Amino acid sequence: MSDPLREFPYAFTVPPSVEAVSSARIRVVSRAQRLGLLLDDEFANDLRLLTGEVVANAITHTQAACVVSVRWTGERLRVEVTDVEPTLVRPSHADMMDESGRGLFLVDALAVKWGSEPCAAGKRTWFELAVPDSARATATVPTPTTP
Repeated sequence: MSDPLREFPYAFTVPPSVEAVSSARIRVVSRAQRLGLLLDDEFANDLRLLTGEVVANAITHTQAACVVSVRWTGERLRVEVTDVEPTLVRPSHADMMDESGRGLFLVDALAVKWGSEPCAAGKRTWFELAVPDSARATATVPTPTTP
């Protein structure tokens, strides 16, 4: 049996600008809705926040475009951000007065699972959010279509 996490992702490239982070957040939430997920405000806000943090990290630390993909597993929504930097990410220890450095702590606190792994392009940082049963009513795991 095939693994739906690895099949049929929706993917797009995010240009290397801070302004592009907002667009990435919107596109990820929109994709979740197009999959048939009935997102409540809390879930949509968490999805926007975590997507923004991981995309902003990729752009800030590489000054290069990144690729965002969204996968629905049937139970979880998985967002992956692939960038050109091979160094794996880990939470930093931000001080109270620091203006940055808390993004991965948010990811760790809100995601069911998350991680960073090497890939051919550099690294892939991902997170998964559990989707409540009530939000899954009309959601479907994408299947291939024949032309």
